[in-house]
Amino acid sequence: MVQFKSVCTLAVAAFAALGAAAPARLAERAVSSSVLQELSLFAQYSAAAYCSNNINSTGTKLTCSAGNCPLVEAANTKTLSEFDDSSSFGDVAGFLVADTTNKLLVVSFRGSRTIQTWIANLDFGLESSDLCSGCSVHTGFWKSWEVVANALTTELNSAIAAYPGYTIVFTGHSFGAALATLGAATLRKAGISVQLYNYGSPRVGNTALATFITGQGSNYRVTHTNDIVPRLPPRAFGFSHTSPEYWITSGDAVTVTTSDVTVVQGIDSTGGNAGQGSTSVPAHNWYIVDIDGCQ
Repeated sequence: MVQFKSVCTLAVAAFAALGAAAPARLAERAVSSSVLQELSLFAQYSAAAYCSNNINSTGTKLTCSAGNCPLVEAANTKTLSEFDDSSSFGDVAGFLVADTTNKLLVVSFRGSRTIQTWIANLDFGLESSDLCSGCSVHTGFWKSWEVVANALTTELNSAIAAYPGYTIVFTGHSFGAALATLGAATLRKAGISVQLYNYGSPRVGNTALATFITGQGSNYRVTHTNDIVPRLPPRAFGFSHTSPEYWITSGDAVTVTTSDVTVVQGIDSTGGNAGQGSTSVPAHNWYIVDIDGCQ
């Protein structure tokens, strides 16, 4: 985590003054126990992508050596694809898994781990995207998604045929959350129904893209207290967040209850994580579980 903390410290110093708040468009409500259960399950699927045994041994059951994915370990799972493109741009890694207990096909992307990942993270340029009219996307995140897009789409289509009726979920934490967002948006546009659960995601594109992804529906963008990563890249650079935000208000290493999660509505809302006066790196590592505990 030394590289991550160093990068975040530099980012705060360079960009804190640029993150001016947009006008508030805020509506808040608590979550149900069923939603919290879903947020917990997919946080653990995101955590599992950090465990090396889950990205290098296709055809196996998911396990977490850090003990941070008990709901995943309790399910009957088998990976259909595991990938670790550490030599490619962005150091993209993760898995596609079939969960026959919950009737799910889950794609989970590993979060930030190496300096190569942070080179991708800090590529703050915006490039035009054909996802929607007027859409622009974070250059580094898009390049990273493209590393696995073709192969993963082919594998997912095969899985859909093999497991008819299963719910498709894309998930990830940090850098992995950004890839999950872009992957879900791309496949939805291609006609595949995808639910998106992301944790501690940075902004991935401009307001047009955020509006487009929000309009696709089935988005659960989870933040935690004053986690620094959702503040980046700054709004002043032309980046926006999707809606809604599921903001966890309890502290680090604390059991999360339904009263600890607030739903904040509005693209680039000034409530939730964005409304906190300070930022924290440790808050980025606790999303219901110690989400990067396998590192």
